Amino acid sequence: MVLLGGCLLTAAGLKAGTADATELRYNAIQATDDLIRNFWTGSPETGWWIPTWGGRSRNLPNPRGMLWERAMAYGALIHAWKTTSDAGLTRRLQSDWLHTKTIFSAAELESCGAPSGINPAADDAGWSARMYLDAYRVTGDPYALERAKGLVRAAFARWEDPHRDGGLWYSDERRVKSLYQVALTETALRIHETTHEREFLNSALRSYRWMESHLLRPDGLYWVEWGTNGPVGKSHPNHITEAGSVVFLGGNMGMAALHGALHRLTGKELYRLRVLRTADAIRSHLVTSDGIYLNDRDAWTEGAFVQRWVEEVLSLRGISPVHADLLRATGRSIFQNARTSDGHYGGTWNGPAEGPGSRWYVRGSQPDQITTSASSIQMILGAASAVGNRTGR
Repeated sequence: MVLLGGCLLTAAGLKAGTADATELRYNAIQATDDLIRNFWTGSPETGWWIPTWGGRSRNLPNPRGMLWERAMAYGALIHAWKTTSDAGLTRRLQSDWLHTKTIFSAAELESCGAPSGINPAADDAGWSARMYLDAYRVTGDPYALERAKGLVRAAFARWEDPHRDGGLWYSDERRVKSLYQVALTETALRIHETTHEREFLNSALRSYRWMESHLLRPDGLYWVEWGTNGPVGKSHPNHITEAGSVVFLGGNMGMAALHGALHRLTGKELYRLRVLRTADAIRSHLVTSDGIYLNDRDAWTEGAFVQRWVEEVLSLRGISPVHADLLRATGRSIFQNARTSDGHYGGTWNGPAEGPGSRWYVRGSQPDQITTSASSIQMILGAASAVGNRTGR
């Protein structure tokens, strides 16, 4: 039994399923409880995620913390909320959003670029905008929806390149464009689904088409960066290792989810085939010898699209069950091998969670950072929500 969000749950009390499903759901509950215990302050009704910078709550350059780091924890709690339907999680999500909109002004929440100090780069803006949209889904607060719309508009206006070949600059430095823009793209598409405003669909499609035309590799994966001379890393395309990679598992999952969403919205077979292509490429190139996903590029955000992967990819007609099996194996491995004794989660998903045996730990992405734990917990949540998700659309 675990105390989650103020209500007592047991694995046996969840929807009936196999012993494997029960284990995975229990893992998800425990991991969510760990995230709350380690990074939440206050009650479910009046508390919030502790402010962090670089994933930790000490020595904050800004006492409010970094906004996108809060978004990583918020996204994990959204995933848990959708998986468990726990009323205590609803209260926490409502309370944290109230705190966020209290300590940041509307202008700040919609600001981006280096001078903002809030969303300095395109990925930061993408994660923050996703959080606002998720908050709207839970709370129904139109203020949250308006902030999501405002930030997406501001990010596209600031970084979209109308003069060269399109795409969004990663930051004000305008040195590279990046697969990380998938977060803004996916949020723009979801805003369109929510409001039916055509401008957000148009923005999403422009960005999506640029990534598809520029970042797609011959092996079916997507490059993570594009510079003035083309893909960054084109001289060593097979450099795909833990904590160092020219591709990005999270971004590739995000692209697959975008393909799936576009197939759902349009019915076009082209998008369904792209889902299958991307999923197969991930399985071929981003899986370890242990049979789990490789945390290759970014231990702070690698799990950010797992929820959408479950919803848009694993439910697709023609998708092989091996992909759900792979996600379940990954979630189980993280819970068993990458969890510390005090309930933090590391980036080396086959273990260990910390110490010199973990490449991510040595590189500075460590379990006690809210971002590292939240990303890995997303995989555990995905493993639980992947059970029985097949609808065959």
